[in-house]
Amino acid sequence: TFDLPDGWTASLSDESELPHVGKISSSDLPGTSITVDCYRGAFHSKASTRIRGLNTIAAAYPAGQEQIKKKTKIKTQKGKGTWESWKGYIQVDNQVAILNSPMAAIKTRHCWLVMIGFTPEKNMEKLEKDFLAILKTAR
Repeated sequence: TFDLPDGWTASLSDESELPHVGKISSSDLPGTSITVDCYRGAFHSKASTRIRGLNTIAAAYPAGQEQIKKKTKIKTQKGKGTWESWKGYIQVDNQVAILNSPMAAIKTRHCWLVMIGFTPEKNMEKLEKDFLAILKTAR
């Protein structure tokens, strides 16, 4: 469960799409969304969950990616974890598009969550602010 700032809406996936739980979209920031995945079971940890997030970022940015903010600890309403930020490159025709992606791996009461945001570079400051606000409400 998350509390969403104004302008954000959530759409849930059905259970057949697990571990993908849903997507959070912004009406104020065109082309901006946050994916949410949930991993349960004894074999999941902060490290393995973060690696799943990093694998998702690598797959999303086949033209390359670079870390722009190092891993930082964060506390949520009912858990804790880490967040960091990445810049990714996508080849579109003969041009390279740049997107920014904050990523978090957090432990909640029910599972390990991986949240990854995607936004054009010009919207990163606003996405990061909203991403952290959403993240801190995870329970």
